[in-house]
Formats: sequence, C-alpha cells, structure tokens
Amino acid sequence: MVAVAERSETVISRIRAAQACWAKVSLLDRLSIIRRIRNELAASADALLDTFPIRLKTNRAERLAAELIPLAEACRFLEQEASSLLASRTLPARRYPFWLRGIAIEERQDPIGLVLIIGPANYPLFLAGVQALQALVAGNAVLIKPGRDAYPVMQQFQYLTRRAGLPNDVLVVLDEDIDSAKSLIAEGVDKIVLTGSSDSGRAVYRQAADRLTPVILELSGCDPVFVQAEADLRRAVSAIAFGLRWNDGDTCIAPRRLFVAARVAERFERLLQDHAPEVSEYLPVTSYETDEEALAYSAQSRYALGASVFGPPAHALTFAAKIHAGIVVVNDMIMPTADPRAGFGGRGQSGFGTTRGVEGLRQFTALKTIVIQGRKRLRHLEPLPGNAQELFAGYLMASYSTSLSTRMRAWLRLSRILWKGRRNAS
Repeated sequence: MVAVAERSETVISRIRAAQACWAKVSLLDRLSIIRRIRNELAASADALLDTFPIRLKTNRAERLAAELIPLAEACRFLEQEASSLLASRTLPARRYPFWLRGIAIEERQDPIGLVLIIGPANYPLFLAGVQALQALVAGNAVLIKPGRDAYPVMQQFQYLTRRAGLPNDVLVVLDEDIDSAKSLIAEGVDKIVLTGSSDSGRAVYRQAADRLTPVILELSGCDPVFVQAEADLRRAVSAIAFGLRWNDGDTCIAPRRLFVAARVAERFERLLQDHAPEVSEYLPVTSYETDEEALAYSAQSRYALGASVFGPPAHALTFAAKIHAGIVVVNDMIMPTADPRAGFGGRGQSGFGTTRGVEGLRQFTALKTIVIQGRKRLRHLEPLPGNAQELFAGYLMASYSTSLSTRMRAWLRLSRILWKGRRNAS
C-alpha cells in the first residue's frame, strides 16, 4: 500500500523504474502472466469474495456474476486478442502520393508510462481490475486508488497478481484517501482513469489540466429505456426490473427514464404494476408518438452514458444508431455490456474516453509513427528551380482536380514545362 505520508515523488520514481523494466518484457510473456492471473481469479474466488464490503457481499452469487466472471473473461479476451491489437503495422503503399514515392510508414503502440486508476465503489474489482489489466498488457505500470470500502478487495487483487508472477511495483494499490491520488497527480502521472460521479470527474479534470495529463472519465448516467410498439413488453418489464434490482440498483447504466410508444403505454403500465410494481417508485412512464419525439425527450438530459431499446431487431437497431449515448443495448439491459469485446464510455456530462474492449486497450497506448525515407535522391533538399511555382501549380491541378478534362490539360501543360526545363538545362 502507498499511504499519504509516503512522499509522492519517491513513489513516482520507484514505480517509473519498475515500469521501464516491465515495458521491456515481451508481450507474450506479459500475456502469460495474464493467463496465470485468470487462473488465480478462479482459484481464489472465496478469498476475494470475503474481502468485499458487507453491502456488496451479501449476495455472493451476484458478486461472482457481476465481478469475478467478467474479469476472468476480460483476461481471456486479452490473451486471445492483444497480440494482434497491439502489433506494429506497416501502412499499405498503394495510395501514397506520387511525390512521396519511396516513403514507408510504420505505426507502433507504445506504453504510456504510469497510469493512475481511481476506482468506483459500486463494482470495485471488475471495473478497476479490467482497466488495470489492459494498462499492464500495454506495458504500463498502474496505481489504483480504490473506491469507498474497496481497499481490502483491491489489496487481495494485488496479492493475486503477484502470485501470478507480476513484478513488484508494477501494480500498486493506494489507500482510499483521495489525497493519495491528488498528490500523485500533482507530482505527475501519464494518464488518469476515473470511474465515479460527475463532480469527482470535474475535480480530477481540473487538477489534471495543470500538467496537461490525459484523462478518461467514466461518469454518472441517467439512462433511458425505449419500448417500441412492437416490442416484447413482458421482456421489457422483466429487464427493467432486473436493471433496478441488479447490484441494488447501484449501476451507472441502470434504467432511470422510461419512454414507451403511445399505443402500448397503457398495457405496458399494467404489466409494470402486475409484475414489477417497484419500478413505478423510480420512474414515471413517458409515452411518445414518433421516434423523433422519443429521441427529443431523451436528449433533454445532460447525461449520455447508456440506453436500452426494446423492439423488433431491425427497427430497434436503426433507432439505437440515433441515440446520443456511449453504449446502447438492444432487447436486454446491463448484462451484455460485460462482454469483453464491448468498449464502454460516455458522452456529455457522462464523461469521455473508452475503457474495456478494443478501444479501451488502445487508449492505454501512445501511437508512434515512424516514417522511413527509402529514396537515394531527395529533390526537396536541393535548391528550388526557377519555375518551381509553375511546376507546383501545374502538379496541383493535374493531380487533384475532380474534372478529367482539366487534369488532362494540366498534365499536358506540365509535360511542356518539364520538357522546356530539360532543354534549357542542356
């Protein structure tokens, strides 16, 4: 554990040294450790469950389904996909500009360096754990500031990673005091990931701005549910009840607003009363006549984290594409977002940046572009000819005009200029 009393510059120096060594470990070796972490998660489930705060461990089956199983699946996703996602690539040369012949471009995904993860209280292991594992696979070192009452479980997670072979100081758990994180931000980390409230996000963002530290903010939600006229109403009611019940309703993408097609609104409300009366305590039902009206209602919220749509797949998918939100689930709620392929992030007051999935992994890397000059003669290093302006203007028209006839005339004129220049030179 890193306590507030420990000097932040000492912590930063120690962990940066560990990160420099970790970044030199091959990706295959890093993934071997991730595989062993997956095994440790399965073998240490009871020990992990024992460390959750009381409010979260009363239903151990739910905690397994909500946190341990998705985290283990995230490990498997990284084991299977990270090698291709993080591989260097050479860009195809078939469309390079004529005047840049001989240029090759290679793109690399470098580690960022030191990542600070400020974790949440509602899913303390899964959310911070996935973010940490993605950052580690990319070659970074990680500091985790646990959410409220989450230090014991994150400490157990740290022990688990070390048993799996992760070097010391590559993943370090801070105490829960936010001052620990503030002092390290002030000293200088390379990226911050926060999962929490909008107020917390604004406070961290302001502090990060002083050092131009990039941040990913996964913040509050006020998620809408849209029930179309042709939807399976019983499924919609069951899913909404599940969304309010799961994790005691403490889920950022839990249903908060209900929009129901007018011609089925009365029947839908009867089903709510019969099968999920508790729903009416949280959200009134707003009926709508058209898709555009429903979207306009939804857009009145400042938050744009997630949404759910219930209806025939084709219509629901078309509608989902129009919703202003980071993640939209069709004909279900919450659970599909645990798929490790799915990136997760908000818009508006719900934050920005992506965690999890393909994009989540890449956001823990820094793109490096290497441009290789392969030509022996570099004309741009030579003095410009006297007719350079005429040559460049001719080339611009000949190469980039959208009119075929204009391009042909420009190439003919350019050929004459070049021929005249060669004759004068001789």
